[in-house]
Amino acid sequence: MTLSAPSLADSISDKIDVLDNALVVPPPKGDANRSVQKSGVLDADGNFVANSITWRNTNQINLEPPMPAAEDIVELKGRYMFAGPLFGHFGHFLVESICRFWAVDQLRDKIDGVVWVPKFQNRPQHVLNVFKPLSEMLGIDVPLFNIEDPTRVEKLYVPQQGFGMFDMIEGAPEFRDFVNRISDHAPAPKGPEKIYVSRTQLPPQRGSILGEKFLEEKLEAEGYVPFHPQKHNFQEQIEAYRAARYIVSTDCSPLHLAALVGDADQKVACIARRAGNLDQYFARQMKAFQGIETTTVSALLRNWIPESDNRPSRVSFGEVDFTVMYERLKEGGFIEDSTPWQHLDDDQRKESLAELEVSQKQAFKPFERK
Repeated sequence: MTLSAPSLADSISDKIDVLDNALVVPPPKGDANRSVQKSGVLDADGNFVANSITWRNTNQINLEPPMPAAEDIVELKGRYMFAGPLFGHFGHFLVESICRFWAVDQLRDKIDGVVWVPKFQNRPQHVLNVFKPLSEMLGIDVPLFNIEDPTRVEKLYVPQQGFGMFDMIEGAPEFRDFVNRISDHAPAPKGPEKIYVSRTQLPPQRGSILGEKFLEEKLEAEGYVPFHPQKHNFQEQIEAYRAARYIVSTDCSPLHLAALVGDADQKVACIARRAGNLDQYFARQMKAFQGIETTTVSALLRNWIPESDNRPSRVSFGEVDFTVMYERLKEGGFIEDSTPWQHLDDDQRKESLAELEVSQKQAFKPFERK
């Protein structure tokens, strides 16, 4: 069977498979957290169901699983919707684990619940309990399950993926309709008018921009309140993103949530902290979901990576030109300071790197962009 990523350009309202006695197959217990897992849905005849694939651009993140042994299969009576892999990672949950939520309104009176499979088998019920409240705030008011064992489901609805990473970031029309309805269920706005989504208090092994504390100080002088999402529950995060009229952030997962719950009257700036044009993808999502014209800041000079690494990764720190950052934020109406910001001098750079060495327990070296 030749498989290709689905198009999200046109309506997908009829892209729902209805299967009797389908088999939902999770990744094997005890297996590693692989980037691509063998999991998904097999029909009653054992054929892999293409709609159960979650795509990342043109790459599958789940492949056809082997047929489980008969003695390992459990039975689930009733009618359920398959939602794909349930990620424990916040950003991937917000993009890939909710990518079939568009179908819930269409199926609400036909199903007894929604079933995920674990991205990998690490505390799957804990992961489910973490994200249940957020799913409910997004309007998913049916029972949710994370299936750990191969399960034969009496009747299973398998919608096509309607949203995803990279070039799937604008979503299908039905997914955008789902996003438009989120405000009917989401917590009311509550919080400051200006927020900077900060990474300065994240645990070690989380990348950011070099000298972020200096950026934070500059923005505080402009009336921005540093917002640390990891210190707030989902309700408080949504309240803050709905209340803020100005949001400045690096390219990071919280912007996916802001794109889901925001509104067209907000101003958003996204600062690229790593290569890959991620600021542009966030801008596309903001435009598609909320009609927001995001101010992007693409001014990466180099990456600072751990001494033991040979390339940038999620733990690297991007050195972003503060002067260009100032110009873009000024042009976008985010700041009023009439004095251009100067880029990090040698002392500030050394101070930032010394702090990194202490917090990360390792030295960092420059990695020039190729």
